Amino acid sequence: MNKKPLNNKKNIKTKIISVAAAVALWMYVIAVVDPEDRKVIEDIPITIKNTQQIEKEGYVIYPKDHMTTDITLEGKLSEIQKITKNSVSIYGEVINPVEGKNTVSLSSNISSHVSREIKESSFVVNLEKKITKKVPVKIEIPSNYKEKIHSANGEYKYLKVSGPRSLVDEVSYVSATINTDKLEKMSDKTQVVQEIYLLAFTKNKKPVSVDIEIKKMDVEIKFAIEKEVEVVPNLGNWDITRDSLSISPEKVTIIGDNETLKNIEEISTNRLNEEDFSNASSKKVKLVIPDDIKIKGDIEEVQISKK
Repeated sequence: MNKKPLNNKKNIKTKIISVAAAVALWMYVIAVVDPEDRKVIEDIPITIKNTQQIEKEGYVIYPKDHMTTDITLEGKLSEIQKITKNSVSIYGEVINPVEGKNTVSLSSNISSHVSREIKESSFVVNLEKKITKKVPVKIEIPSNYKEKIHSANGEYKYLKVSGPRSLVDEVSYVSATINTDKLEKMSDKTQVVQEIYLLAFTKNKKPVSVDIEIKKMDVEIKFAIEKEVEVVPNLGNWDITRDSLSISPEKVTIIGDNETLKNIEEISTNRLNEEDFSNASSKKVKLVIPDDIKIKGDIEEVQISKK
């Protein structure tokens, strides 16, 4: 009897069993070692790719908050694990932009190895006209330093702000608030220059997020200096000596910056005439106060009497 055909049949059967076992093992390994997985990534920012074109046409995106969406991923665990929130990009373009609502089709950068589904296939982007206007610049001195600072002057009196129409319309002024912590370290100086960041505000002092043509500016700060000076009556053509008059107060304390005060040694009164004392021996007389000078105690006049 010929046993060769029987052996061939056994070999074929063994090979089939081996292949089937290998396939089963491979399927088992794939299922266990690299199974199918599902992953949801939330709050991914939506990027509008043609913002420059939109701005060229005179529009800006506003509001920009809540421009996020979610994405669901399905695929092999090994592929899903490679994908993080930071690696996912969701984007779209505004076609034929108009003021108001614009519908944008969304796409992602996820590779074809993974099935992906964006929560919303489209997203509504609101556009507003971009406008510009000029507003005054205010230098804000904190209340605890108002008596210590004589003057604070910035490089600019007016600046341009720009942005969505609804925001720019609310802007009343641009503010530069002096940093008093830095001033504490310069208390030995008579004046300093401080670089200050600028913010836009409404008339009710609420901040507004718009673009300002410059981010910061230099402010020259002059500290308030006090100096005691004599009050000198302006006698004009009146033939009377200073010693014949009594003045109260005889001296006042003037407040100003160092450069101004060093040139002032006295404060004079308005001109006096003999007729001023024809019916009275005493009279209140206004002081002549130079520009950029204050008198401590807000004194504006003195009492002058004939001895």
